[in-house]
Amino acid sequence: MPIDMIAFDADDTLWHNEVYYQNAIETLTQTLAKWETPEKIVDSIDKIEIRNLPLYGYGIKAFILSLIEAAIEISDGEIGGEPITNIIDMGKSMLQAEVALKPGVLNALKTLSNDYRMMVITKGDLLDQTDKVKRSGLQPFFTFIEVVNDKTTPTYRKIIDKYGLHSETFVMVGNSLRSDVLPILDIGASAIYIPSETLWAHEMVPDFELPQKGFYELEHIGQLPDLIATMQM
Repeated sequence: MPIDMIAFDADDTLWHNEVYYQNAIETLTQTLAKWETPEKIVDSIDKIEIRNLPLYGYGIKAFILSLIEAAIEISDGEIGGEPITNIIDMGKSMLQAEVALKPGVLNALKTLSNDYRMMVITKGDLLDQTDKVKRSGLQPFFTFIEVVNDKTTPTYRKIIDKYGLHSETFVMVGNSLRSDVLPILDIGASAIYIPSETLWAHEMVPDFELPQKGFYELEHIGQLPDLIATMQM
């Protein structure tokens, strides 16, 4: 069956994102240097983020809340009001940061939009993610935009059903094996994996086995139109 819908992850697939998180963690690590080593600070932040996922979900606002909690926990409550204010300001800066497209994204979407319907499926804060899509200038390419709490097999099945799509004709493009590949393969759809330069450890899948039916991997998004063309043959 021909491809009916191409879905794209947003952060670190269409535009740069993780680098802002890493910069914030590095800044906080410097702030907390008097209390703990950089390695332990980073490990504590990661554990607190994962611990808070069921409560806060994904996104910048959730991330900043976890950084504040980490700062208080690591410093045993000794950290003052000014550093906490600085963390909040970092979050505001992240929310207003330029949406910098990854190389080749615009040309790839322009090419694909001539023949295919496309949508965005991204997880995180609804206001933040929809705002980034608008500010990216890419919104006209997409028929639908879905902001979800997490990307799981049931989540994708719900989206497929919501729009009357079929797994066999659905393609997901993303940079995370955990979020953009494994649940897609579970529903019998095709997943195109484009690794990013940086990736949160939580999104990694070290035991992913190849080959798998419906799985494709590219070096960069500029190769996507050619791959889609071969998938149609």
